[in-house]
Amino acid sequence: MSPPALNRKFSERSLRLAILMVLLYLILPVQALLPIDDPDVWWRFRVGEWIVQNHTVPFVDYYSAYDAGKPWIEYSWLFALLMYGLHAQFGLTAIAYFIVAMALAISAAVHQLIRRSGLPIFAEVAFAGAALASMKSLMTPRPWLITIFFFAIELLIIDRVRRSGRSRELWILPPLFAIWANFHIQFVYGLAVIFLLALEAPLAALLGRFGWRIDVPPAPCRVGIIAVACVAATLLTPYHLLLYRQIFDYMGGQTGIFQNITELHPMFFRSPGDWLVLLLALSAAFALGWRQKWTPYPTLLLIMGAFLAFRARRDVWALAIIAISVISESARIFRPASDANMSKRQIVLCATAVVALLFGVGSARQISERNLQSVVQSVYPVGAVNYVKQHQLPGPLFNDYDWGGFILWSLPSLPVVMDGRVNLYGDEKFERSLNTWQGGKGWESDPDLMRAKVVIAQKDRRLTSLLRVNPNYRIVYEDKVAVVFVALK
Repeated sequence: MSPPALNRKFSERSLRLAILMVLLYLILPVQALLPIDDPDVWWRFRVGEWIVQNHTVPFVDYYSAYDAGKPWIEYSWLFALLMYGLHAQFGLTAIAYFIVAMALAISAAVHQLIRRSGLPIFAEVAFAGAALASMKSLMTPRPWLITIFFFAIELLIIDRVRRSGRSRELWILPPLFAIWANFHIQFVYGLAVIFLLALEAPLAALLGRFGWRIDVPPAPCRVGIIAVACVAATLLTPYHLLLYRQIFDYMGGQTGIFQNITELHPMFFRSPGDWLVLLLALSAAFALGWRQKWTPYPTLLLIMGAFLAFRARRDVWALAIIAISVISESARIFRPASDANMSKRQIVLCATAVVALLFGVGSARQISERNLQSVVQSVYPVGAVNYVKQHQLPGPLFNDYDWGGFILWSLPSLPVVMDGRVNLYGDEKFERSLNTWQGGKGWESDPDLMRAKVVIAQKDRRLTSLLRVNPNYRIVYEDKVAVVFVALK
């Protein structure tokens, strides 16, 4: 083949590679460029504001009508502070672009995990794309964005250590956990990973006594010490041991929320993302079986990811990232080097293309402060809240779970009955609220409703229809989104 033909073939291949990379890095950020409709971000604005005003973190509830003073901690206090700061300075647009930035960071970390596999470029992009596509629904302003990114970084560090046998890089993990524990309580998933790594060599030695020969990568001699250091680092928060008390509370109780909150339901396999997670899990299991030698760490890691993902759909990211890591480690045994590398110039061009396309998508979707606020008005009771403010309607207030966070933020004069902080309210109260708003048996005897003088209700709720014909309530405001009732008793 002549040199011009070779150059042309190389250019075509480089162009295809660049297009694949751009498309890969657009999967999550394009999903992130949507209006802000997450119900939890509002109460985090309020908590962040309170932290700024009081120069400390809350240890009791200050915002609810009947649970005020009850012990409560905001374990994601640093995330709440970040959300409030961005919103206070730059509005909802900053929140949207923060999610985009986190989506790009997660994409880069996941891609780097599979880049080390040595797989052909199309297989590399296919696996990474499947993992990222399975996480699309998680691109919301929640602290799990920090957890997903840090979890992927942790696996990258461990992967490098397992290849080299040198533990020095593991000392990055304690500072990582010190930050992680202040952002999100799911740092415990990361702790489980480092303890599984520490368990590998002793488990292999134990099984060896029973005649099972297990060859493991060179064991970092200090991994147990580093694991303990990681635990100690998680205590560097304002809550210290209270953080672990909250974890044990989640483990031992409040099982009702898993039945009633959509994000905590198991995968129903009614969306492509669920099937992608299953495909990744099966591919990782096949990759483990393909290896001639069994090693405990990746197997235990995959089991952990499967348990988390199949227990609650919000944790599908754990199985997706773990599957990518297992596939990458297994494939590297057979393919020591990747067949495609990008020059610095190509990387810069791809990054520029991604940023330009994202700004184009943002412009097409009208991601501006004005339009984001208009979406808020179409989803949340903005008009109803303004009416209550203007007429200074007295409480107590009765509201539902979905709108509690927004009302907590936008109507501070009336404490809420219920919001997204389910760890404060408990299963019994949460389930009673759901039953009341669904017009279930005994709704009229709900003590919170009976005490209320103002009810802010969604128009399409069953309780709204019941109150319309109830002589004890009168409608004082109504729009396309909400109805405001006042009690006449």
